[in-house]
Amino acid sequence: MRSLEERNKLVEDNIDLVHFIINKYFKYFLGRYPYLQEDLFQEGSIGLYKATFCFDESKGKFSTIAFQYILGYLMTFTTRYVKKHYRSDIDSFEKCVYENDSGEGIRIEDRLASNENIDIESVHVIRSCIKRSEIKDIQKIVYLREKGYTQKEISKVLGTNQTAISRRLGKLKAEINILGK
Repeated sequence: MRSLEERNKLVEDNIDLVHFIINKYFKYFLGRYPYLQEDLFQEGSIGLYKATFCFDESKGKFSTIAFQYILGYLMTFTTRYVKKHYRSDIDSFEKCVYENDSGEGIRIEDRLASNENIDIESVHVIRSCIKRSEIKDIQKIVYLREKGYTQKEISKVLGTNQTAISRRLGKLKAEINILGK
């Protein structure tokens, strides 16, 4: 087992490896998410630090194992975390979709109201139903669903199981249908 000083020395000596891997393999990612550069570096640094625990000098150079750990942490960050927390395909009701001829912004809520099957009152009924509902954690559940979390991921956040989340959402739909009629 290495001492803390030895592990810190390995990290300090090889920190440039994190920058190298980011610049070589994640240029496209940084072009798309430039504001995540520091987060990417931090994830790579965590991978570098974790590599210090597994390194055995009798089996080769530290940079060999560190490379794999850093790349693994960076890939996990870019494929799992970013897709969940930085989704661009999820919009709120208040998002401006386009501007009409007079320069007035048209929101998703306005577009829903113009749909012949859904009127603006229905949107407000849904919102008020969520706010008034006595279903346990329903506001959190709806918020997380809007952010792109799956029912399974929400269940982990709330410390319950996926079936309970599904049932709560089903109850909410039933409440909305009752109020909408």
